[in-house]
Amino acid sequence: MQCSRAFLATSCVVAILAGLASMRPGAAAQQGASPANTTQTLQVYTRLTVLDVTAIDANEQPVHGLTQADFTVREDGKPQPVRNFEEVSSHPVGPPLELPPDVYTNLQPPPPSRAVNILLLDLLNEAPIDDTVPRQVAMAAQTQHFVKQAAVQAVLNMPAGTQVAVLAMTNNLRILQSFTSDKTLLTAAINAVPYDLQGTPLGGIQANSRNQSVLEVFDRIAIDSMAIHGRKNLIWFTMGIPQITIPNDRPGSLPDYSVGLSHAYDLLTAAQISVYPVDARGVTYLGDAQLSEQMVAEATGGVAYTETNDLATAVDKALNNGANYYSLSYIPPDTHYDGAYHKIDVKVDRTGVTLTFRTGYFADDVSKIKMPPGLSLSTTPPPAVNGNMKAPMSRGLATSTDILFDVEVKPSATPRKPGAPLLGTLNPALQGRRLTRYGLQYAVPSQQIVFKDGSKQTHDGNLDFDIAVYDTNDKLLTGLSQVVKVTLSDDKYKQMLANQEPIQLYQQIDLPPGQLFLRVGVLDHNSDKVGTLELPLNIGKK
Repeated sequence: MQCSRAFLATSCVVAILAGLASMRPGAAAQQGASPANTTQTLQVYTRLTVLDVTAIDANEQPVHGLTQADFTVREDGKPQPVRNFEEVSSHPVGPPLELPPDVYTNLQPPPPSRAVNILLLDLLNEAPIDDTVPRQVAMAAQTQHFVKQAAVQAVLNMPAGTQVAVLAMTNNLRILQSFTSDKTLLTAAINAVPYDLQGTPLGGIQANSRNQSVLEVFDRIAIDSMAIHGRKNLIWFTMGIPQITIPNDRPGSLPDYSVGLSHAYDLLTAAQISVYPVDARGVTYLGDAQLSEQMVAEATGGVAYTETNDLATAVDKALNNGANYYSLSYIPPDTHYDGAYHKIDVKVDRTGVTLTFRTGYFADDVSKIKMPPGLSLSTTPPPAVNGNMKAPMSRGLATSTDILFDVEVKPSATPRKPGAPLLGTLNPALQGRRLTRYGLQYAVPSQQIVFKDGSKQTHDGNLDFDIAVYDTNDKLLTGLSQVVKVTLSDDKYKQMLANQEPIQLYQQIDLPPGQLFLRVGVLDHNSDKVGTLELPLNIGKK
C-alpha cells in the first residue's frame, strides 16, 4: 500500500474584529529598585470589517471573474475604500478512492472549497405545541422525518470532499458529527438522531425557554467555530422564530429579545457565519415565520429557502452559494465600539448579477460577550496528550490524518462461541446480549512511522492500535487498546522502507446489536502522531 500525506485546506482570512495592539517600556527588574517613571501605554485600535459577498446570475449560478474595481461598498451611505479583496471559488474534486469491500481509509479528499458547512436540525421548533394532541404529535413526527430525509439526500448530492458538520437542537445543542466529508458517516449520524415529540407551547415560561435556547444556540455555534478561519455556512432547518425577530408576534408575557438577537448577530458576524434558513414545512402560506427566516438570512449574509418542498435541492443551492464568494474588507469610518447599528450596502458594476451580503452590523465589542465553554467545533482533531488516546478517540470528532492507514472491518471468520472469553471492555449493562465478533485488519505504511535507533543496529517502533465503540447517544459501549512494539534489524528496516511494506495488525472485538459508531486509531509513541477513522456499523439481532 502506498499513501501520500493529506493536508486539509484551511483559509487565512483577516479577523473580523482586529484586537488591541499595545507597547510598553520594560520596568525595573532588580528587587528593591526605586520605582520607575509612570509607565506609558500606546494603544492602537484597528477594526477591520470583512464582508463575504456572493454573486449569482439569473440561473442562480455563481458569477466568477469580478474584480475589486467592480464593487462599491458603502457604510451608512458613505463610500468605503476596499482594503483587501479576494475571490474564493469551488473547484471539482476527483472521484473518491476505490477500495476493496469492507476496507476503509482515513485519507481525506481535498475539499472543493475553503468554506465549511454546518447542518443544524432544529427539532426543538419542529416539536408539537401540545404533545397530548395525537394529530400534532403525528404532524411533528412527519415534519422531522421530512427534514431528516432531506438532510440525508442533500449529503448524498453534495460534491465530493465537501466538509460538513451535523448538529441537532432539542433541549440542548448536540454535535451529531463533526466536520467530515464522509457521506456514509454523515447520513448515519442524521438517521440516528431521535425525534423530539415533547410539547413546546407557544406562550409562557416554556416558550421563553425555547426562544432563549435558539439565541444561545446561535451564540454557541459562533463562539465554538471562531477558531476555524474563513467562511462558515450554517444551513438551518427551521420553522422560523417570529417571536424573536418580529416584536408584533411576541405575546406580552414574553420578554424583549432584541439585545440577545443583536448579540447573536454580532457573534455570527465575528465568526464569519452566514445563515441559510430552510423552512422545514416546505411550501406553505407566506407569513411571519418565513419573514423571520428571511430577516435572519439578510442580517448574516445568507439566503432563506422558504417556498419549496424540495429541501434537499435548497441545501444544495446553499452549499453552492456559500462555496463561491468574494471576500472584501474595509476599515469603518468610526473605529470605536459605539454599539450602534451600521448599515452596509454593496453594489457591483455588472448587469444581471445579484449580490448577497450581510446588510449591517452592531458595533459591539464581542470580547465582552461572555459564554462558558461548550461544544468543540473544529476541523482540527485533538492530539494525544502524553500517549493518552482518549481525546482523539472521542465520538464524532474530526478525522486525524497525521498517520494514514487502511483498515478492513468485517465479521470475524471465526465467530464467538457461547461462553468464550469476551474480547473488549464491554459495558457491564450489555452483558447477556448476543454479541457479534468483528475482525479489524490494519495496514500502516512503514515510512510514516518513527523508529528509534536501538542497540546492535536495531530500530524500535512503538505503536498503539485503539478501538472505541459508541451508540447513537455517544455513550461508550466497548473498546480495545493494544500496544505493538516492533524491533527490526538494520537490514530488515532498510528492506521494509525500500519495499514500502506496511505494518500490519489483526484485532478482534465483540460488538452488541444496534446502530454503532466504531472509531479506530493508531498512535506512534515515538512521534506522538495520530491517525483516526470513524465509521458506522449497524449490527442486527441474531
